[in-house]
Amino acid sequence: MPPYTRTRTGCFTCREDGYKCDEQKPHCGRCLRLGKACKGYGVRLKWHTLETPTTAKTTKSPTRKSRKSPGAASTTTDDASSRSSLSPVGLKSPQSLLVINSPSYMPSDIRPEDRRLLDHWTGLATVISMGTGGENPFLVHLTPMIMQSEALRAVVCSMAASHLAVLRDDRAFQTVALQQRLRAASKLRQTIEFSDAEPTLAAILMLQVSDRLFATDARIDHLAGAKAVVSKRGKFADWTGSRAQFLLSLCYYHDVLSSISRGTSPLFDFDDSLPVEGLSCMRELTKLLRLVSQISGMVDLGPDALDARGRQIEEALTRIPDPPAEDEVHMDAVVHTTLAYKHAAFIYLYRAWRNIGAPHPLTRVHIEKTLHHLGCVPSSAPIISAHVWPTWTAGCEAISPHLRQFVLERFDQMYEARHFPSLVRTKSDIQDVWLVKDAGRERSGVDKVDCIKVILQQRQREADLA
Repeated sequence: MPPYTRTRTGCFTCREDGYKCDEQKPHCGRCLRLGKACKGYGVRLKWHTLETPTTAKTTKSPTRKSRKSPGAASTTTDDASSRSSLSPVGLKSPQSLLVINSPSYMPSDIRPEDRRLLDHWTGLATVISMGTGGENPFLVHLTPMIMQSEALRAVVCSMAASHLAVLRDDRAFQTVALQQRLRAASKLRQTIEFSDAEPTLAAILMLQVSDRLFATDARIDHLAGAKAVVSKRGKFADWTGSRAQFLLSLCYYHDVLSSISRGTSPLFDFDDSLPVEGLSCMRELTKLLRLVSQISGMVDLGPDALDARGRQIEEALTRIPDPPAEDEVHMDAVVHTTLAYKHAAFIYLYRAWRNIGAPHPLTRVHIEKTLHHLGCVPSSAPIISAHVWPTWTAGCEAISPHLRQFVLERFDQMYEARHFPSLVRTKSDIQDVWLVKDAGRERSGVDKVDCIKVILQQRQREADLA
């Protein structure tokens, strides 16, 4: 019999219980089978009081020995490599320090029911963000603010409860999620006038994210509230620091997607100097998002200005090169995603500018290229968080059965990787759009149906594109 070897790559729940983990993502099979809260993988955070020289001398030996012992849940290679990105000066405060891979990041005065929900936050953040490990900005920036803002804490608890309701098929968690959302709204009303702008903006943005991912249909314009908070603080230059810029980038990203689903111009003046989620690898994708935001803004233009703007955006998209097919084997998930956004932007442009879709050849070629690049990205990749809009845009216009089948399977794969109800609803919405489009083509031979308007008119709500 081969000797037993302990691994350090399993989820934290299995590692703490001393059982082998099957390492399924985002939640391992053992935790799901036993109804346990899977604590996820990678980084664990805890607030510690900064040690004075005296206390450091009296406590350092037991702590260091326990961290280095073979049986302890010690820092993995990935944790060590991410240490520099998780412990900059910006994450320190005069009284506390963010420490990696500790049993808990929560202070002792957190309510027990909140503690259990926040324990799920680490895993949930990994399937919300496009980042990985120590580069996950939701963990790096939002987790410290959770301890500062009761409103943000309640929003995050609500999201965790909503996610657990899906994972465990337990409606009781939906009740908890609603209670936490009401608590978040109450805390925001009490503090919005005098609290720090960044935690307030974070709470409002997470309400927006929650509405989209968990299909809550709250019918509240959170982005308008976010714009009010941003404007109140002052001009763009006043939002300095990595945390502030992460929040602004989140504003821009969701504003662009919401402008598409609303059929209106964006609320914010998009600034592509701030990459999505503050991740430097997203700079090219962010530039494409700016063009998408300009397409949304075409709704307010007259005929002459519309044509001029359409040609300008078409030229800008054309200047973005497609690499040779032989080079695709060397392209990573972010590059494939960026190219998918480019071709989805063409589809969106031709609908907004010329009101044409499939089977027009201009659109058909971009449908195939969008879905091709999306198919080159594994459904387990973090960047899959950004794939809903291009999959929706190309999927709604797809006519051929094999492309439609790919779209349906892709949404199933994304749901298995993330377990967000919005993905199930979006898949159903696309099928409804196909029925309307097919009927229109049978009557007239052309497609003049705007897929976004189908959902707005038939469902009286926006499409879930985040």
